Amino acid sequence: MKYYLVGIKGTGMTSLACMLKDLGHFVVGSDVDEEFFTDEILKKKKIEVLSFCSNNITSDYTYIIGNAFDEKCEEVSKIILNDFEHYYYHEFIGHILDKNIISVAGTHGKTTTSYFLSQMLNKNVSYIIGDGSGYGTDATHYLVLEACEYKDHFLSYKSQLALITNIEFDHPDYFKNIKQVISSFQKFANKTKTLIVNGDDVNIRKIKHKNKITFGFDENNDFIIKIEKKNKSSYDILLTEKKTKREYKYNVPFLGKHMIYNYVGSTVISMALGITPHINNLLLPKRRMKHYYYGDTIIIDDYAHHPTEIKCLFETLCLSYPDLKINVIFQPHTYSRTLSLLKEFDDALSLFDEVYIENVFTSAREKHSDLLEKKIFDNLSKYKKFNNDVLKNISRSKKEIWVFLGAGCINRYIKEIINQ
Repeated sequence: MKYYLVGIKGTGMTSLACMLKDLGHFVVGSDVDEEFFTDEILKKKKIEVLSFCSNNITSDYTYIIGNAFDEKCEEVSKIILNDFEHYYYHEFIGHILDKNIISVAGTHGKTTTSYFLSQMLNKNVSYIIGDGSGYGTDATHYLVLEACEYKDHFLSYKSQLALITNIEFDHPDYFKNIKQVISSFQKFANKTKTLIVNGDDVNIRKIKHKNKITFGFDENNDFIIKIEKKNKSSYDILLTEKKTKREYKYNVPFLGKHMIYNYVGSTVISMALGITPHINNLLLPKRRMKHYYYGDTIIIDDYAHHPTEIKCLFETLCLSYPDLKINVIFQPHTYSRTLSLLKEFDDALSLFDEVYIENVFTSAREKHSDLLEKKIFDNLSKYKKFNNDVLKNISRSKKEIWVFLGAGCINRYIKEIINQ
């Protein structure tokens, strides 16, 4: 097949492009000219990326359109006007791919959990993960899929097995309240044969399923977690299967309680599939706690863009570097999320020593608005506004941490520092 992906630089679209290329298809795509971290992934896969232009659109391809794009995009408009074969990202995965889907959903942690799972299954599955990682194999019919709740896209997937990591209010440009979010996750759960969930999560407890497996620290869970020892950069844990009394000992090679949940969730999925998890040398996804060393200064690139994720990141940094000053340059992601969760963002950011706020990254979902930009900065006026002069204050000689934080393009400044 010949596939053309509109908006190919999106993390999910990049992952899908890589998987299709591995499966032997011809793959090309288009996007804006601005550089994203996925450019490097596509380049390594030798997948050509064109600039958006209606002249790119011909009858030669099956088109896959990124979920952030509609007929306002000139390429999408021409595809629909000419009635060329096309699918949106979630439609293609849900209805066209001939794979048994293992979905990982949740407000936070789904990328890391999916990535851990792909490693534990030792590449014996295809996978599409939200950090731009994609892989395709015909060896099995299993597909590990990060399933996003935005605009109910995850309802396109009928899963053989699904995991929900946690449920919180997010995507306020679509969901009105937490009740509506929980309702969508219930519909998602209804479409899977087996459901694995974080049983410690108060909102997940409201999800009903006839074949539900729970894990967590609470003793009412089917799999009970106990931390036996906290090491310098890992945890020794005991996982007890309540029904059989079987005990499993693991070393979780990352700090932070949320990492234990991600690790155990992946492990329980492996068990449900009847596969012994491959647990050695686990790596984190792209842009998750990515370390750079600039003399004595540690620079962190991280994708966290929700208040809960930011708090979890801060917890991990404090555990890893208890004696260092921790500063952050934060780029909010979308006006709607930032304005809806202003107090929560304030609570999370106030944990850091120095805080700088970059302009909002709107992506393709929102148009730039000076009015909304000002409203956000006015409400977060206790923090400093970021400008390029801040980068000059980051010194090689100071033993401290600078976090470049957000789901947009804030990490582009790291190159400027490293190369200065």
